Amino acid sequence: MHPMSDGGFVERHRDVTELRLAELRAEAARQELIEKQYAIDQAVIVAITDVRGTITYANDRFCEVSGYNREELVGNNHRLLKSGLHAPEIFRQMYRRLAKGGVWRGELCNRAKSGELYWVDTVITPQLGSNGKPVAYMAIRVDITARKKAEAQVYYAARHDALTDLLNRAALLEDLLNRLAHAKASEQELIVYLLDLDGFKSVNDTLGHAAGDALLKQLSRRLKSASSDGDLIARLGGDEFAIVQFSSGECREQAERLAITLLETVAIPFSIEAQDVSIGVSIGLAFAPLHGSTASELLYKADLALYRVKAEGRNGYRFFEEEMHRNAQSRNRLVNELRESVARGDFELHYQPIFDAKTLQPSVMEALVRWRHPSQGLLYPDQFIGIAEETGLIEPLGRWILRQACADAASWRKGVKVAVNLSPEQFRGPALFDVVLRTLLETGMSPDRLEFEVTESMLLQEKEENLLLFRQLKNIGISIALDDFGVGYASIRSVVSFPFDKVKIDRSFTRDVVNQPASRTVVASIMTLARGLGVQVTAEGIETPDQLEYLRSQGVDLFQGYLLGRPAPAHLSEWISANPVRPPECGHPLAPIQRAHAI
Repeated sequence: MHPMSDGGFVERHRDVTELRLAELRAEAARQELIEKQYAIDQAVIVAITDVRGTITYANDRFCEVSGYNREELVGNNHRLLKSGLHAPEIFRQMYRRLAKGGVWRGELCNRAKSGELYWVDTVITPQLGSNGKPVAYMAIRVDITARKKAEAQVYYAARHDALTDLLNRAALLEDLLNRLAHAKASEQELIVYLLDLDGFKSVNDTLGHAAGDALLKQLSRRLKSASSDGDLIARLGGDEFAIVQFSSGECREQAERLAITLLETVAIPFSIEAQDVSIGVSIGLAFAPLHGSTASELLYKADLALYRVKAEGRNGYRFFEEEMHRNAQSRNRLVNELRESVARGDFELHYQPIFDAKTLQPSVMEALVRWRHPSQGLLYPDQFIGIAEETGLIEPLGRWILRQACADAASWRKGVKVAVNLSPEQFRGPALFDVVLRTLLETGMSPDRLEFEVTESMLLQEKEENLLLFRQLKNIGISIALDDFGVGYASIRSVVSFPFDKVKIDRSFTRDVVNQPASRTVVASIMTLARGLGVQVTAEGIETPDQLEYLRSQGVDLFQGYLLGRPAPAHLSEWISANPVRPPECGHPLAPIQRAHAI
């Protein structure tokens, strides 16, 4: 207000609305900047250094993540945080780019005050002077340690077997490739061991998969203990493992030492569910560069050596030899030829009679398949059945055998049965019972004239499912015999729980029954068990009159062997079944069966 000469006043006003609004906007912007600065400090690491790397500014987040206070950081060189994980070339490239005024971005690992490592996603921007050259660097970093840990866990899981924590197949192949390159550059040799457990399946089948898993965990610890630091140890799948190591001198001697150690290590019983469990291991070995220069080639040749160990009785080791490769090629050809022959039906059945002990009449004819090979002539089951089982061809071949056997037997005299061998693989196949029913209907074969022979190994797999199948077959009149009894892994409890009609004494006991007390003891035990279960006993492999006389005296119900009758084609078998042999009235027990033997 201003006084006037007449005693009055003049009042002057100025509109400051815009000014006040500007002040309010400035305050709001300042608060927003503070909040953003706080948010930045909470979210990102900010550091400023001079061109020599000396820290001139560090925000709160930098202090929090690094573990250093601001006084420890400012004035110190950024090398204080160096982790040692990165190659020097990375930093040389970084500074070359920054020196030219460029922005550098990358992921770096730093070391905190505590010694722990942390990862940061980093953007470094140079601050340029009037001459266009850097005078300082501003680094903005985001802590990505949690992400890196998660990635590391995913990467680890992708490379390791979840059960044993060993490398998996993919990781082994990757690392083996790298080691082969290193071995070539340094002129070193590599040794590849391929291991396959012997008897592991029976552990799974008898004790359950949890027990099998526990054994594999114990085994993995033993493999680590037996191997050297730096060796690659992997579980390739199931019960198959691999070890890769550099040779430190005499390659073959080193490999042999570890192979023997592994055999001894695995032979020590495993403690599973308060009981000792014993298994074995078969080992195949291959060397680089002697046997190959690629991962797949070395594993293939180690596998061929492993296959040879399995074929020779398991629980041992073999080095790869070129002859194994030639055999594998021959086997592959045989597989292809077998597949073609199954499609064409290049097979025939021969029948070996099984005689009743009291009458010495043929009561059963066992069907034995023969392969009429296009170039090799007549092949016996031991030359191709194993391959058929491994390749899945046993199912179509088994269906053909069953159908042909039923069709042949339908023309025999009514008192004679036909026995057909069933592979364990057929039990795992789909709808076996339906296949049997359909075959009986289509051939007109009576089910009470059909007998199936199975081995003890079948008792160890999928017991409930197999027991149900057994009962279904029995309910329609089919009889079942347990073949090769006494040489497998089946327990007495397993034998008792299955409704067998017969058990067959294995030929290994029959062969020595006259001269070996142990074999006689086994036979006596089998007879006692059979009588208790109310099942018949067949002795197979009868080749001498003395064997026949002894086993007959022990009460064996049925006999089979070359002494009595060799396998014969279907038309001769039909003649045998239609022309019973008279029972002996006196004299040598061979007297009444000369005709069958002559055939």
